[in-house]
Amino acid sequence: MPLSDQPIAVTGATGFLGSHIALHLHEQGARVSAVVRNPAKAAWLREQGIEVAVADLADPEAMRDAFEGVDAVVSAAALATRERASWEAFHAANVVGSENLMRACGEAGVRRVIHVSTIAVYRSRPFHLHDESTSFVGRWAGLARLVTNPRYGRSKAIGERRAWELAEEYGIGLTVLRPGPILGSRDPKLTSRYARAFDRRVVAVPTFRIPHVHAGDVALAVSGALRNPDSTGRAYNVTGDSISPWEVLRAWKRRLGRGPLMVPIFLPVWIDYDDTAAARDLGFRSRSLDETLEEIMAAGS
Repeated sequence: MPLSDQPIAVTGATGFLGSHIALHLHEQGARVSAVVRNPAKAAWLREQGIEVAVADLADPEAMRDAFEGVDAVVSAAALATRERASWEAFHAANVVGSENLMRACGEAGVRRVIHVSTIAVYRSRPFHLHDESTSFVGRWAGLARLVTNPRYGRSKAIGERRAWELAEEYGIGLTVLRPGPILGSRDPKLTSRYARAFDRRVVAVPTFRIPHVHAGDVALAVSGALRNPDSTGRAYNVTGDSISPWEVLRAWKRRLGRGPLMVPIFLPVWIDYDDTAAARDLGFRSRSLDETLEEIMAAGS
């Protein structure tokens, strides 16, 4: 199904992943509407030819108005932080926000939603390849604690369940994408943490292996899901290869030709996720680490 001239709304479009999704869909010829809380932050998207609509996840009426006339909604807005946000804040954004969005879609007549979830919803185990049938987390977030706030994983798991329930209630064709830790330009979190290592003379770096995926490759999976009606009703891992922070920083240092003295912390642990279904159905491809670093450095972030 071609995306040319298709009206698509993207929530969270001023954020890191949301902006990559919005720009990619625009490049594919879709008529993209960035649904944002703060229109001032979306000025640069408007300059790229992307329309801007103002709505908040906490305001279902405003979202319903923003979704009028669109064919599909990409739900990319979420609270995702390692800082000390409360459970109430995570629940409001990632659970109630998902509920409000799905109801707004139903009331606006939207029949296609791509919901961006996360592999943090899984009860992940070391030395294991996880597919999309892996059990969800409970109150204890398991290995997700290594890379994210455990409240984030719990709230996203509940929010995803509610999205499925409301999709069935309103007759919405839902596809869920579960990316792993994400890298790329404009990233204030993981990519920035890696970059800050180069402000130090010595840095201790763990060798455990976890997924790393570029935001642009998640965006590719979004467009693939929109093009393929057979992806409706399915969830997909979009994670990329598992590599270690040691490998990332070593490759980064090699490209820069400078950097801190890196001291490895040997942790012979790996965790991986099966994304072959996304490759088959969505055309998902995870770029190499060198390609990821090239994009980051070309963008100056």
